[in-house]
This record gives sequence, structure tokens and C-alpha cells, in this order.
Amino acid sequence: MDFLNLNSELQTAVRIAKSFAREYGNAKYTPAHLLKAMLHKEVGLADFVLSIGKDVSYLEEWAEIRMEECEKLGGVAEIEPDSKVYKVFEEADNVRLKLGLLEINPICALCALSRPEIGFSADQLKSFPIREKDIWDCFIGDGGNKKANVNIPVSSFDGASDAPSSKANLEKYCVCKTAEARDGKLHSIVSRDNEIRQMMEILGRRSKPNVMVTGDSGVGKTALVEGLAYNIVNGNVPTFLENTEIWELDCGALIAGATYKGEIEDRLKKLISELRQIEKVILFIDEIHILLDAKQGNSGAVNILKPELSKGDLTVIGATTQDEYRKVVEPDSALNRRFELLTLAEPNVEDAVTMVGFVKENYETYHNLKVSDEALSNCVRMAKRYVKDRRLPDSAIDLLDRTMAAVKMVNETTAGEQAWLTRELDNIEQRRSELSDDDYLNKLKNIEL
Repeated sequence: MDFLNLNSELQTAVRIAKSFAREYGNAKYTPAHLLKAMLHKEVGLADFVLSIGKDVSYLEEWAEIRMEECEKLGGVAEIEPDSKVYKVFEEADNVRLKLGLLEINPICALCALSRPEIGFSADQLKSFPIREKDIWDCFIGDGGNKKANVNIPVSSFDGASDAPSSKANLEKYCVCKTAEARDGKLHSIVSRDNEIRQMMEILGRRSKPNVMVTGDSGVGKTALVEGLAYNIVNGNVPTFLENTEIWELDCGALIAGATYKGEIEDRLKKLISELRQIEKVILFIDEIHILLDAKQGNSGAVNILKPELSKGDLTVIGATTQDEYRKVVEPDSALNRRFELLTLAEPNVEDAVTMVGFVKENYETYHNLKVSDEALSNCVRMAKRYVKDRRLPDSAIDLLDRTMAAVKMVNETTAGEQAWLTRELDNIEQRRSELSDDDYLNKLKNIEL
């Protein structure tokens, strides 16, 4: 059964409660599952609990103990609420009316849960840390009137659905590369004009305007997309790409902290919903194979992308190594056919020298050293010859950075050592001047070699 009068946070809590019930092997979700779900960070009730001086960890443990007591019936296709959950929402609706709200929010549900014989028995509530009065005192004054300007953490409490920032999830799980380019954090790239042109051609297609950039580690897959962002900001792109935003998905942030099955997919859905609000946008997914990794439980996330790509509602640039592409991406034909492959080869030595020379000034400024053209050329050649685990130009840039750091350390250390040696030499000369020649010779004879 659907509860139509729940706000978005409480709907999220219901979804999480179902996931908890499935994980615990329960046929239905109970008020205990709902309480545990409302304390999840995706809902936001934990902030309110802290604001009234209660221990969130204790409350979670209290709910888990009741969840363990629930009957276990595995293999249920659809998790339904038990009868007490209906009573909780009925009572929460009464709380909503008293507070003059349009929708039931998690605080209304918490107030209902704290009332005996609604979600829990009176005996169970003896150890429950929150009393109904604790909640009412936050919002109702001594005269029985609702307090004004009460600062609470759950959105839409004031009776309307206060929409969060239209880019809240984007800013949480993504980085805007075009914004970085405008701030001067990105630079143009050299010797990749053909690859940039091919990428723009694919992005201009009517169907399948999605790019899969493959190449060995270090060839500059991410730099290629950053170069595109730089060109967009500086107007060096075709008309159809003007004013386009490029957002890079942080897969680590998307996956980190997920505690229930389907949470990663929920996050991605919200993120895609916010992307749709931007008129011209491209989603860049570096290491896209992470979203297809079934071993880590992330494979469901890519299933959210497939319909968006097939409908043309989302433009994506993916990047991965050739090995990961062959092992993970290519076998998923439903995803693979939505992308046009762009293989990024390792540049030759001459092009790599140009690329490294283009960023040389940044490292010279940082290390306060100068690099000659000959040293730069030798650096690239040695990286090509001896660094086998990465490719040019990244391997040469790393070698240059490491070498300059070593030289800087020697220079700074040597200056101190020279001062110490100079002082020691002065002391020796002074002692020598105070001795006669015979005393000096005798002192030398007594020195043990």
C-alpha cells in the first residue's frame, strides 16, 4: 500500500526500511525498521535527534534489537508494512494536522513512534530515549501556540516542500570541470587536436552521442576531457557545444557510505534528475568500469544509465583502460553499443616532449628551478625507456616532478650543511692559530687514524 501524504524524506525512509527488512530476512517492515531507516543520513532525522540532546547511536541500537525480534521469512517478493506501521502513519498524520503541515515528515513519524501502543508497547518504550513531550516542546510554546522560526534540519517542515539546492547531489558526487576551467584550474592540451576533434564529432551525433575513451594508464584520458572543458569555456568549440557544462562523476563518493541495497542506485537517480535540469550538459565518468563491478555490488548502478542513454536524455563520456574495457565494459553489449569508441594511443617521444614542455613552467614555479630543453628531452626518453608500468606523457611528468623534488631537497639541505662546515672550519683555524708549531705537531701525532 502506498502512503500518499508522506514527504520525500519519509518516502526515502520507507524505501530504506524495506531494504532493511529484506536484509534481515523479514517478510514485512515494522516500526523498528522505519525508525532505523529514518536515522539514515539520506533522511536527515539524526540531526534533529542530536539537536534535542539524544544519542543517535543508542537509538539505532534500540531499533536493531527490535528488528532482530521480528519473524524471519526469507524469499518474499514484495516487502509490505505490518499493521503497526499503518497506525504510526495515521497518528503521524494527526501530528501533521496539529502543526499545520501539508505533508507528514519524519519528525511527525518520530512523535507517533514515541506514543505508547502506536508503534511500540508501553513496556518497550520504557527504554526508549525520546518522549513525546521532548518533540512537542520544540514546536509548541507554553500557551499551546506553534513556535515561529524553529530551526529544524528536515526540509519541508514549514508546510511546503522547501526544495533543496537544484544541484545538491551534483555538488556532492560530481565536480564541474567547466567551472574549474573558468577558475583557471585547467589548461588547454597540445598534440591531441585530432582526438579532441573526434570527440566533438561523436558528441555532435544525433544518435549515440556518447564517447568511450580507452587507453593505457598515463596517456591522458582525463586530460583530454579537461581540454574539451577548457575549449568550451574559451569558445573554441562548435555551436552545438557552446555553454555546455561538463560534470565529472566521483565514483568513490557515489559508492562511499552506502549501507543498504539500492542506495547507490538511488543516489545516481537523483543525480541524473538534477542533470536533466541543465539545458546542455555532459556527464564524464572516469574509471567507468567501477559502475559495472558485480563483485563490489555496483553493477546495478549502470542499469540506471542504460535507459537514459537509450532515450538520449543523457550524454556521457566514459573513460577506462583497454584491459578493463575488454574485461568489463565490452561484454555488456547493452551498454557498449550506446558508446562510440575513441582509443587514445601513447604519443611518440617528440609529441611527449611538447606536452611535457607545455606544463614545465608549472613545475618550475613550484620547485623554484629551471629545466633546460636538453634535460626535458632526456627526461621523456628515459621515462619511455625505463618506466614500464605507465605511458607517456604521464610517466615523463612524474619523473620530472620527482627529479626536481630531489634536486630541491639537495640544494636546500646543502645550504645548511655548508653553513655548518664553514663554522667548523673557522673553529679549527682559530684553535690552530693558538698553538705553536711544536704543539700542533704533537697533537697531530696523538690523533688515532
